[in-house]
Amino acid sequence: MRGRTALLAPALILALPVLIAGCRTGTTAYAPVENVRYAAIGQDPFWMVTIGDDRIVLRLGGEAGEGVNEAVWPRTLPRTVDGVRTWESGEGTRVIAIESRPGPCTGARGRRYQDNVRVRLSGRELTGCGGRLLADYRE
Repeated sequence: MRGRTALLAPALILALPVLIAGCRTGTTAYAPVENVRYAAIGQDPFWMVTIGDDRIVLRLGGEAGEGVNEAVWPRTLPRTVDGVRTWESGEGTRVIAIESRPGPCTGARGRRYQDNVRVRLSGRELTGCGGRLLADYRE
């Protein structure tokens, strides 16, 4: 019996990397930009905006069973007036404006962020929270 165990040990050691690799999933976290400068999130419908690198990325959750939509604009520097930061990008009918007002904002599941955010698209307005996460009260 001991001889059989001695033969199995090297086989198990050789098989270990294969077994570990089989447990690994192929999913990676969603990252529309590498160097995030600002991010915000909202619900009803779900949306997320990320500003960084050379672009502004808006991800909209599908409504009524539709898929997720993503739109990209060239990144611009924010304009700050009375503490309110505003990024505007695009032209014609494809324009986005992101307005970030300081002040605590409570988002989904009790998460508190440093800013209240409003995203204006051509004919549509989304509200949510953004900036640094102040507290996470999820249970």
